[in-house]
Amino acid sequence: MLDRGRISSVQLLLLLIIVDAATAFLFGPTAAIQLAGRDSWLSVSVIASAFGLAVALVCIALARRFSQQVFTAYLPQILGKIPGKILAAAYAAVFIHYTAVILNQGSTFIHVAFLRDTPPMILDIIAILAVIYAVYLGIEVIARQNEIVWPVWILSLVVIFILAAKEINPHNLKPFLENGIMPVLKGGLLICPFRGEVFILLMLFPYLNQKQEAIKTAGYFLLAQTVVPALIAATIVGVFGDVVPAALAFPAYNLARYISVAQFLERIQVLIVVMWMAGVIIKATVFFHSAAVAAASTLGLKNYQVTVLPIAVAVVAISKVFYGTHLQLTDFLFKIWPYYGFAVELLIPAVILLIAIIRKKGGKNKP
Repeated sequence: MLDRGRISSVQLLLLLIIVDAATAFLFGPTAAIQLAGRDSWLSVSVIASAFGLAVALVCIALARRFSQQVFTAYLPQILGKIPGKILAAAYAAVFIHYTAVILNQGSTFIHVAFLRDTPPMILDIIAILAVIYAVYLGIEVIARQNEIVWPVWILSLVVIFILAAKEINPHNLKPFLENGIMPVLKGGLLICPFRGEVFILLMLFPYLNQKQEAIKTAGYFLLAQTVVPALIAATIVGVFGDVVPAALAFPAYNLARYISVAQFLERIQVLIVVMWMAGVIIKATVFFHSAAVAAASTLGLKNYQVTVLPIAVAVVAISKVFYGTHLQLTDFLFKIWPYYGFAVELLIPAVILLIAIIRKKGGKNKP
């Protein structure tokens, strides 16, 4: 492997939760509420988690057949040298693209909701410098950084839930399934790609110390990401109803702005900003690291670090050229990404797994 670092199953679990939640809890509720209304909590939890479960099972089954290699390294063994290298290069590009989208989500949020006078490019550059530094240090350091971020991240969520509880009107959540199941399914389909980002297991699995615990780790991740997004969506609808949040760019941020305790504890939205930016940098770092390793393994390099600077330039360029405005970003997330995410997160890995089984490539689900 190009990175000799190792992570525990707990560190993997915390990374997976951050990878999903860092962006989903801000961008996901708006789309789900627009389509599913007061039942949006079902869309962001049950429907999306069912998709995440399918992705996790496929990716773990595939990764276990090549437990010491990342996805892009063993593709040529399954498909043949040339087709395998082509698909490996395509997935290196996918990880670069995902990193660019994540970076743009961070700078867009900060610019639109918090620092309107600061150019998004400046925010991108600041974030990418932090990401580059972490990627150079390797996956083990990234996982340890996340362990530092995690308590702040989860504490911020707990504080927001507790302070918002007194503002919830239970009648805003009724009647249940008033418009049937179809709006819930449509809302869930938009959220599925966020949960499907668990496909990053294809690149993280070789670094896992206790590989036999991968399924259990994925199960805990899906349980957490079934409960927490449901609580976020239900709290937003419970406080604002299902009309106002549908028109808000970042309803979770607006929820934090709304909270005050006896006019003493106010400006709680700063917690959202700190929490989210710490999470988004970790998330971008995980995908950037995977992009660097994927590019190096595809090119046959012995050191993934030599790809970091070129990838950083590509990430910032893609972020600004293709997603220069909030509208361009949301158009991609809610019109294109559901199809794109389904293909790269589930369909292609499932086909690769099927080919590996048919051609008897790799070990037989060895831990």
